[in-house]
Amino acid sequence: MRNRNAKERYVEILSFQHFANYNTFTTDGDDFRNKVLKNKIDVSVVLDIECVDMFARRFD
Repeated sequence: MRNRNAKERYVEILSFQHFANYNTFTTDGDDFRNKVLKNKIDVSVVLDIECVDMFARRFD
């Protein structure tokens, strides 16, 4: 069971762009056949930090 006083936050440790050519499909109204050539992917590496108040847990 998780403590109710827990707080979650993300810490970004790395952010970069990976350059590669790839095709993706976009929507334009009801038409799903719009093929678009993209050349980069945005990448973000994060840590999921969970801070828990251990002092409050002792007295429950």
